Amino acid sequence: MSVFEYKGRVEPGLIAQAMDAFKEYRADKEELVARLRDNERFYRESYTRMMQDVERRMVCDTPFIFSAVENTRADLVDNFPSANILEREPDGTGTAELLSKIVPAQLEISDFKRVFKENVRCKLKYGTAVYGVFYNDFTGNIDIRSIDLLDVYVDMHIPDIQESRFLFIRAAVENSVLSREYPQFKELFSGDADIETLDRTYRLKNRTSVTDCYYKKPDGTVHMLKLCGDTVIAATEDMEGYEGGLYNHGRYPVVFDTLYPVHHCPFGFGMIDIGKTLQIGINKLDQAITENIMCGAKPRYLAKRNGGINETEFRDISRSVVHYEGETEAIKPIDHNTISEYYLSHRESKKEELKEILGNRDFQQGQTAGGVTAASAIESLRQTGEKRSRSVINDTYDSYKKIVYMMLELMRQFFSEERVYRITDELGQKAFARFCNSMMYRIRWSETGAYSESLVFDIDVVPQRESPYARETVNKTIMELWNGGVLSGEKAENAIIALKNMNFDGKEQLIADMQSLARSTVQTQQEVSEDGR
Repeated sequence: MSVFEYKGRVEPGLIAQAMDAFKEYRADKEELVARLRDNERFYRESYTRMMQDVERRMVCDTPFIFSAVENTRADLVDNFPSANILEREPDGTGTAELLSKIVPAQLEISDFKRVFKENVRCKLKYGTAVYGVFYNDFTGNIDIRSIDLLDVYVDMHIPDIQESRFLFIRAAVENSVLSREYPQFKELFSGDADIETLDRTYRLKNRTSVTDCYYKKPDGTVHMLKLCGDTVIAATEDMEGYEGGLYNHGRYPVVFDTLYPVHHCPFGFGMIDIGKTLQIGINKLDQAITENIMCGAKPRYLAKRNGGINETEFRDISRSVVHYEGETEAIKPIDHNTISEYYLSHRESKKEELKEILGNRDFQQGQTAGGVTAASAIESLRQTGEKRSRSVINDTYDSYKKIVYMMLELMRQFFSEERVYRITDELGQKAFARFCNSMMYRIRWSETGAYSESLVFDIDVVPQRESPYARETVNKTIMELWNGGVLSGEKAENAIIALKNMNFDGKEQLIADMQSLARSTVQTQQEVSEDGR
């Protein structure tokens, strides 16, 4: 069944527009794909040179960019995000507190942390990472996936993918799976799929390339076409239960997380882009310096072809006497000019320039100079130099907030049956919480009767700091407040005022505990006063 033989509810004109848009998006993306592949080739060659190439050509590839990428990735993983769900109105307070506890559990079920770590590296290397947030009809759960940059196609001339007319995501699916789900199109699922990757294009046996085409209708709903070539094998507009669109939130189920944005383009550029040229220059300097040093460390000679030198004896350094026949000038050493200190210092300055460009300076890795040895001083230097890293983290948190928003809306739409989550209570103990989507609504009354209204929530992102120093700093702050008597029951009100004007992780919970302590202290004093009377 070709696109023109399709008899469903989707207008044939829209399907033809989608096919034309896919070709246009793919053509516009060719320059980006070429750049990504060139960057991947350069990145891999910095640490995958064959040993014979290094020995034969004196290749010097120092992986500065690799180090910068991994160090920045470590910063992002150390500041792994966590979502606090906040109520927009008082009616949602209880649900917001519950969601703040079960969202981390749902993210763990969706294996988000693994996807986050994978996508952070992709974002730093190539400038863009793509998250997919989907509801899985078979498992009844929410899938959060990392989508390959080469598998997604959108309008390349808009900054926000939600403004794109269409969104295409390609995948190679096993023929047996497709034949089971779409038996009426079984004859289409018999070939092998050609897969494009950053290093090459290869063929996967017994798989077929399928494209999910998402599009927005004028009423704001999002629908999907599943295409195999030019054949429509499924459409949400033909499916019962999707009259209001595929997802009620009305957004494409993907989030683009960019490192350095490109004007009017959804894809950004990464650390390889900004450091590659300088890295190549440093590699060439390294090669020239290394070759010069090797020439000086291993003297070489010029010898006449008829000079009569016994080369076997000459190469044997254990011999005290080397026999020869002919002129005394039959052999002489090759002159070697030692390299100037200027070239060495120039190389070091280029290294420092690359570190500055990539935001990977020494003290950010715990290395210092000038006699700085105290842990607090080293941490102070690191925090001062991590402005760019903090900016990258904040941008990543913005993308994380969009992911959590989509997940909450999918929970509102699909989690109609009660579910049980294992959570951690305020005391750090294991507990269980029950949830169903009815909790995300409130009952309103009108002249015609009762009706349900969606509760609206805000999302506040905070880091789950995994750095031992960060945890020690917070613990030390709290102990200093405790030892200073600030956290005593008699001074609870003063403590709350002080805490509200301080800035450290966990202060909200500490304020809540102090408020509870203040109420308990007042109640105790009232009871003592009544007993005294």
